[in-house]
Amino acid sequence: MPDAIAITIRPAKITDDKIIKSMIRGARLDPTSLNWRNFLIAEHQGKIVGIGQVKHYPGCNELGSLVTFPKYRGKGVAARLISELEAQAGFPLYLLCASKMEAYYQRFGYETISWWEAPTFLKLKLSPTILVRIFGIRVLIMRKLS
Repeated sequence: MPDAIAITIRPAKITDDKIIKSMIRGARLDPTSLNWRNFLIAEHQGKIVGIGQVKHYPGCNELGSLVTFPKYRGKGVAARLISELEAQAGFPLYLLCASKMEAYYQRFGYETISWWEAPTFLKLKLSPTILVRIFGIRVLIMRKLS
């Protein structure tokens, strides 16, 4: 990645909670299950440039809340966060994303699965008719096995 920048990945601290919630709101992502203890923080020159977490649910783990500030997109920040989060969580790992993000996550080995293939907890979380009505977007369930 020619435009990659040097970043440090670290576990979130309680003092990061406010910026985590602000970044999630700003990106218009799912504001539920935002526990700072589950987050990793990407920093460049001491400044937070990206965040991500793994949500732990009964029977599955979900990669989520992945946000990189616009100025730092395309520089490998999200890729590093995804790699570190996967290493911590193990596999299979699931994610929910807008259909426009499908190709992005496919680059990392995630495949789109049907609602019927999803773990029970994600089925309960993701009622297709409710999400489409609330957000006006098509949401996909993706999975990475290893």
